[in-house]
Order: sequence, then structure tokens, then C-alpha cells
Amino acid sequence: MRYSSRHHRTSPRWPLVWSFAVPFLFIIGYFAVQRVWPLGNQSVMTVDLGQQYIDFFAYFKKTLLAHPETFFYSFSKGLGGEMIGTFAYYLLSPLNFLLFLFPGTSLSVGIWLLMALKLGLAGLFACVYLRQPERHLAPAVQAALAVSYGLCAYLIVNHYNVMWLDGVYLLPLLLVTLEWQRTARRIWAYPLLLAVTFIVNYYIGYMIALFLVLYWVWYQSQFAANLGTWFRQGVRFAWTSLLGAGLSLFILLPTLFALSDSKGTYTVKAIDWTIEYNPLKLLPKMVSGAYSFDQMSSGQANIYTGMIVLLGVILYFFNHWVPWQEKIIAGVISLFLLASLFFQPFDLLWHGFQFPVWYPYRFSFVVSLWGILLTARVWPLLPQFRAWQGWLLLIPGIVIVGYSAWQLPKLEFIHWPAILFTGAFAVAAVCLVALHDRGWHWWPLALLLCVTLEMLTNGVLSLNQLSYISQSDYANYTNNLQAAVSKIQKTSPEPFYRIGKTFERTKDDAMQTDFFGGSHFNSMMEPRQPNLYDRLGLPAGDGQISYTNGTLITDAVLDMRYYLQDTKSYSVLDSHDLAGHPMMFPNAYRPDLAFYDHVATQTMTATYRNPYALSLVYAGSDRALKHVRLPNYPLSEQEALMNELTGSQDWHSLFIPLLHPTITTSNIKKDDNETISGTFYRSNKLKPATVTYSFIASSNDPYYVTFGNNMPIKDMTIRVNGREVKQYDSFRSPVAFNLAAHHAGRRVTLSFTFSNNDSVSMDGLAFYRFDLAEFEKMDQQLQNQAGEITNFKQDDITATVTTTKTAPTVYTSIPASPGWQVLVDGQPQKTKQLMNTFVAFTPKKTGRHTVQIRYVAPGWRVGVTGSLLALLLWGLVVFFDRKHYWSAGSPVALSPSSTKWWRKA
Repeated sequence: MRYSSRHHRTSPRWPLVWSFAVPFLFIIGYFAVQRVWPLGNQSVMTVDLGQQYIDFFAYFKKTLLAHPETFFYSFSKGLGGEMIGTFAYYLLSPLNFLLFLFPGTSLSVGIWLLMALKLGLAGLFACVYLRQPERHLAPAVQAALAVSYGLCAYLIVNHYNVMWLDGVYLLPLLLVTLEWQRTARRIWAYPLLLAVTFIVNYYIGYMIALFLVLYWVWYQSQFAANLGTWFRQGVRFAWTSLLGAGLSLFILLPTLFALSDSKGTYTVKAIDWTIEYNPLKLLPKMVSGAYSFDQMSSGQANIYTGMIVLLGVILYFFNHWVPWQEKIIAGVISLFLLASLFFQPFDLLWHGFQFPVWYPYRFSFVVSLWGILLTARVWPLLPQFRAWQGWLLLIPGIVIVGYSAWQLPKLEFIHWPAILFTGAFAVAAVCLVALHDRGWHWWPLALLLCVTLEMLTNGVLSLNQLSYISQSDYANYTNNLQAAVSKIQKTSPEPFYRIGKTFERTKDDAMQTDFFGGSHFNSMMEPRQPNLYDRLGLPAGDGQISYTNGTLITDAVLDMRYYLQDTKSYSVLDSHDLAGHPMMFPNAYRPDLAFYDHVATQTMTATYRNPYALSLVYAGSDRALKHVRLPNYPLSEQEALMNELTGSQDWHSLFIPLLHPTITTSNIKKDDNETISGTFYRSNKLKPATVTYSFIASSNDPYYVTFGNNMPIKDMTIRVNGREVKQYDSFRSPVAFNLAAHHAGRRVTLSFTFSNNDSVSMDGLAFYRFDLAEFEKMDQQLQNQAGEITNFKQDDITATVTTTKTAPTVYTSIPASPGWQVLVDGQPQKTKQLMNTFVAFTPKKTGRHTVQIRYVAPGWRVGVTGSLLALLLWGLVVFFDRKHYWSAGSPVALSPSSTKWWRKA
């Protein structure tokens, strides 16, 4: 077999430094130029990083510093939910401990450092793989290919999905430890590193596990001479892989239970054997900087790894020095990986049989690494190219540039400068490959600089497509919210309460500022809470809930004991200078807060105390356990719930319909103007249209209106009494909207203005007066039956409660996650569910009871036991491995050559 004569058995260390420094300094430098805080008012936060992850990182710090029990369960997760699954997906990177160096809102700078470190480590560990002696790669080639991995398109465009990056940088090290098994060297290393990979992110770990199988087969094809060798190596690969899974069982097993109660419920049951798009659409993704905002939600895979790698993959299959058996296996793997980028069953396989919500083809980093592996394999075997062969190498670049230019009018994610850059780098790559064996002293430096410049260009062009939130938006809001929450926490006498808000930066504000709320956004969210919100008229979606449309009933039942309202920009949506005049992002309209007690006012917020809030634990009629859902009638659902909890013999109507509000229109035509709902059409398409509903309030009671789920809220301006108000614009079931309070004898108007749509549907629109006096009687009855919380931790609650013949059942507003256990007077108690959501139970006897409600994460104890046993087995492997190491004699260290780095190629 032929190897390059320029290979040196000793390898200098500068490629390691280069491979780490280039990706690391790129992220640092790019955002420094963008004037990221503290250099300016920009931040690194975009899309989910700003809306979700940064709040989880704040929660991570508070868990370790203040309340470690929230590693298992937290009431900051919506109304409450298990947390091991969330930690396992988002928060178990060992690098996260660096965030403790960045207090308060400087957390965004810590995340900037995490991004840079993870991309740097990807390059570094790729270089560790490439510099292994059996690779026979020159230092410049090692560094060039490592930079191609550290700055590959996947890492660049997913820099903000920081929880995925740990597995990406660990994968090259995993391959090194897997290769050690062939010669029985350091067998302990592979299962240990595999366990770490599963622990830091099980999702990416799953994808890596699939790729390890493919890689093992390919690697064995290079060495295994007979079936016996295949079998022996296969057995070793299998048991060490299982050992790695066993070492991580303390995380994997409870996470599996968490998945079965959350994300796993969305698993696809039937596979559609279809092509997701024309595979030719992958060609433009080979253009430098082929990315845009729309590509986040629905686009092709990000597989750009540089033109040298593309040529390396092609040359691998045309190189006669590579054994044909190996090429067949590599070809099958390559076809499988390629098909996974557009063939739905393979795509689903990589994603655990769940369609990704945004960020498609999340496994594509293995495609980039596979291209690098094939390039590294063939590079020492490259032949001396003739002139006509060099011209043939231009064909891939010509195809990519030509097709992309042809399709350019249809593509929003590339542009002419990017195509020209790609063409230039393609020509440069062909020249470098064709001249690889000339022995010219400048060639290694040219290769290194060309690949580095190409990957940096791709990085700049890709990141330029994104926009980032300002630091002041994040910091001013967070600081004001934290001040308001801290004041409540210092003065509130109750051990448990939830806080509602009429404003929201993210749905995870509660995790950012450490309180119990009612909003949340998390791919690990249990569906029971969104389903409950659908029933009660609150905005919800898969993996998200937003407590923006509460009523006096939902506030009471869910123990929203405090409410925060923005004092400056509340329901005033004029433009603001965010740096000089912080805005609290209003997203709700709650005039019924007038019935709550005003307790404090701070710079940006007013705090109200809800006198109707029920305890976390209270007694009620057992009729509520038989509650029947009333689809698409959220206010009727709330009314029925109050009647059933109180056990009313006579039905008490709490929401009284207003049948005939006055309807006036501007620039509108409608077939039947007598009905409230229906479709309204814009007459003059050049002017906005307005529909206005009005009535005279007959009392000071609150008034509510329901919006149907088909109302295009995003495209309408809503005004109440001529004043623009905000309504959260994403919901999948009808929602309740608080319209007025304390308006007796006055006219109330609700108008909708639309200028983008030619028509709007007002289906589901209905007006109601709330009978406050009747509600207060029913609420007082339930308050009289409230339990008293004597000890509260988020995974262990003790209370006393008295049940009676008319109120024999104990209800809670604790979401019924598997793992909750109830003891009544020290005896285990079978639990039930209220509205298929909350923990409830009926003690055998009525009277005063001491109740303990504690949470034990399903699978945690068994998982810890399994991991301890696996750790014992792993220790034995280490012992025998080291015994074999010393008996065989330790290897002699190789000293680096003194040859100058740019000449070592």
C-alpha cells in the first residue's frame, strides 16, 4: 500500500493549537466585531437561545446554589414538572460550571464563552483523531481537516443550540478510543467516554451511537481478515458499548421515563416512505454561507465542510490503493447517510422517530465528519495527478456553482458573492490537491491558509444571516422582574404561591428569576399541561404554555396569589428607546386585577395580591373527579369546575352571555351583519378595515370574551375603548380575553383592525358578564376547606387538611407527573386526577389529616443502582487493563521534530 513520502513519524503540537484556536477565536472575534456586550449593546442570543436556553442556564445555577431538589422536580416548569429530562437534554455539559463566573445578566457573556470553547474543542479533538500515527497525515493536513470540522456548517449554524455541541466535539475522541479496542489498548476509555456522551446530551448521544455502529463496521473492514476476527471484535464492541450505557444509566433510565411522559408521546407511529424533497436541492447547500432564518424552520441539511473534503470523498472511491471490500462498505454507509438527508424513514430514524420542530437534520454533523474521515483515509494514498485528471477535479465545483447559479432566483439562502467565493475556493482546492506531491515548501502553508480562510468565510456569511437581541432588552427586563419577584418572596407569608404577569420576555421567566409561574417553553414539557390550557381558554401548543389569558377562576384554582403588572408600557405599544426606557413586553390585558389588592409599586411593576387564590392543597366535592370535558367552551369548562368542586346542588351560572352587542364596521362587507361571529371581508383592499363591538356594562363585574382559534390575531390590531392592547397571538383552542371591569353604566368597545388580510374569521367570538358575587361565595367555601402547608420543598410537601362528607376529596394544583407519592397519616394513598392533570386523592375516613406528598423520579433509584454495578465492572476493566499495560511495558514517548512547522507536510 502506498503512503505519502512526506509523512513523519513524529508530529509537532502546533496543529492542536491551530485546530483549537481558529474556531475559538472566530466566535470570539466575530461577536466582538458585532459589539457584543460589554463591548456594545449586542448579545449572542438569538431564537431559542434568547427565548429558552438562557433561562435554563440561570435555573441551572440556582439549582446548584440554592435548592438542589429542583434537579428532580420544579414548580418553575409551567405549573410544575419533572426536571431530570430537562437537565439531561439541556444542562449536563461539564462546561456549564464556567457560567458561575458570570453573575446576573452577564450570563450572556458566559454563553458566548461556551460557544467559543465548544467549537474550539471540536477542532482540537478532530485534530487528536487525525494525528494518530496510523492516519499517516502531515501536520498541515491534520490542522486543515480539523478546522474543517471545528467550523463546519453544522457547528456554525447551530452555535446557539449549545446543548448539542458537546456530543459533536466528543465524537472524534470516541472514535479514537473505539479504535484502541482493536489492539486491546485502554479498553476502559471507550465505555467511559461513551457514558459521558450519553450524559451530557442523550439526544445527540443517540445519534452518535448510530454513527458508531457505522464507523465500527467501516474501520473493521480495513483490518479484519476473517469472520473470527469480526466476531471477536464485534463482541468487544458490543459489551463495552453496553458498559458505557450502564455507566450512564442513572441519567438514561429516568430520562427514558421522562420522555415517555413528555416528548416521547409525539413519536411517529406510522412511517411514510417518501422523499422529503428533490435531492438536487442539496447542491446549493454546498455553497459557502448557504443559510438563512427560514432554513432554521424548514430547509436542507447543513453539510458544508469545505471543498478539500468534498474532493477527498470523491477521490476515496476512485483510489485503487483503497481495498475494494472497504470501498463497498464505505459506499453503502455513504449512500445511507446521503439518503438520510432526504428519505423520510432514515431521517426519522436519526431523530428517534420524531419530526424535529425547527432545526431539521440535526444529525448532519456526522455527515461532515464522515467526509473528513474518508478524506483522511485517502490522503496518504493520493496518486500523482496528470493534467487531464486535475481538470476532471473541477467537475464537482462546476456542478455546484452552475446549479446554484441556475437556481439562484428561487433560493433565498445564497447570493452571488457566496457563489463566487465558492467557485474560487473550489479552484484553489483543485490546485492544492493536484499539486500535493510536488514537494514545494509553500504548499503546506497554502493548504492550511486556504482551508482556514474558506471555513472562516462560510462562518461569516452564515452568521450574517441572523439577528440577535440586544443586551439591554434582556438585562433591563430581567433586573426589573427580579426586583419585583424578590420583594414578593421577602414579604409573602405563604410557603407556596404562583405569580402571574401581564408581561413576558420569555415563557421561561420563572426559571430565569426563580419563582413559580404558569408559562413555560420546553421540548420536555408534559402534554397534560398544554391540554389543560386548551380546556381552560389559555394559550398553548406542543411543548409550550403561556398564562396570559387567566380569569378570576383560573387565578384562584391555580393559586396565582400574586400578579405583576407593568406600570409604564402596559397596554401602550408605542415605540420605545429600549436602552433609555426599558419596556416590559406586555402580552396580556387584565382589567379584572382591579378586584385584587394592590400591595406594592416599583419602578416598572405594580404588584397585586389575589384574595381569591386557593391553597395548593384543599378539600372539595368528589363530583369534580367525574368532570366531563366541554370542547371549545373554555368558560363553560371553568364554570363547571367551580360547581363541581363546591358540590353545588343547584347549578350556578358564573358566565352570563351577552347576546346582542352592537356591531359597527369600517371598510367591511358581510352577508349577515346580525351575528357576532362569521367572516368579515375588506371592501377596499388598499385601506385597513375595522370591526367594532360595543355594549353598555350593566354592572362593575368583569366582562370576558372568547376568541376562536382561527382568529388571525397576528394580523390584527386589538383596541379596547380605543386603546391598543396586547393579546398573545399563538393558540390552538379558543381563549378567554378579559375585556372590562368596574365599568358599570359605561360603554365598552372592542375593535379589530386588519390591513394585510382580505378577510378575517370571527368564529368563536362570544361575550360574557362574570357573576362576581356568586363566584365569591363559591370561592369562600373552597377557601374554608383549604389545607395548611406545614413544610414545603419542591419535591416534598407536608400539609394538614380536613375532609368532610360534603368535601371528602383532597385536591391540589400539583400536575400529576409519574413519581408523586402520597401518604395520608403515614399510610400510602392511591391517587386520582382532577381534569386529567392534577394530583387528587380521597382518604378512607373524613376528618383532619396529615398529608405528605413527595416526588421520587421514576427510574432514578434503579438507574443509580445499575450505574453503580456498571462502575464496579468498569473498575475491574481498568484494573486488568493497567495490569496488562505494565506487564507488557509502557510505550516509548516520541519526541517532536525540530523541523519548522510550515515545512512539515
